Amino acid sequence: MTATTTPDDAMEDARPSRDRGARVAELRASFESALRACAEPPTAQEFIRAFPGLNPAHHAALYDAYAEALRSVGRHAEEEFEAICEEESVEARLNAIDALCAERGVMDLDVASNAARVAYSGKSPDEVARNTRAEAKRKEAETLREEAAALEMAAQETIAALEAKREAVRAAATGLKTGTQGGDVVQDASTRWAARAPQPLKS
Repeated sequence: MTATTTPDDAMEDARPSRDRGARVAELRASFESALRACAEPPTAQEFIRAFPGLNPAHHAALYDAYAEALRSVGRHAEEEFEAICEEESVEARLNAIDALCAERGVMDLDVASNAARVAYSGKSPDEVARNTRAEAKRKEAETLREEAAALEMAAQETIAALEAKREAVRAAATGLKTGTQGGDVVQDASTRWAARAPQPLKS
C-alpha cells in the first residue's frame, strides 16, 4: 500500500531543507523584480533631467542622497521580506505544496493547465468551488432557521410565564375582595346587635 503524504508531513519534510522549490523560486523572483522596479535608482542623467531648474552644482550631491535613500529602502524591504518568510515558514509551506503537487503529478505552475487536469471526486475545481459555496449558504440558512425557532420558543415561554403571573394576580385580587366583603358582613351584624333595644330581665 502506498503511503499518502499529508500537508503536515510535507511541511515537516520541507522544514530542514534550505533547497528552494519552484514556488519559492517564483516568489523570490517576483519579489526581486518588484524591488528592482521600485528601489533601483535611475542613472544620474535620468535623475538630472527630472530637475531642469536645479543648480548643476547640486546635481551630484542630490543624486547621491536619492540613490542612497533608495538603497536603504531596498535593504529594509529585503530584511522585512526575509523576516516575514521566516516567521510564517513561507518556504517550508511552499515546498510542502511542491511535494504534494509532485506526488499527484502536478509538476508546473500553470494554474489554467492544472485546473483543466486536476479533478476532485470526478468534479472540476470550478464545480467544487460552486458546491462549497452552495453548501456554506445552505448551512448558514439552516443556522438562521434554528436561531429563529429558538427565539420563537423563548417568546412563547415568556408569554406563558406572563399569563401565569397575570392569573396569579387576578386570583389574589379576587380572594382579597372576598375577604373584605366577609368582614363587612360581620361588622354590620355587630353594629345591629349593639344598637338593639335593651330587653327586660326575666325573673
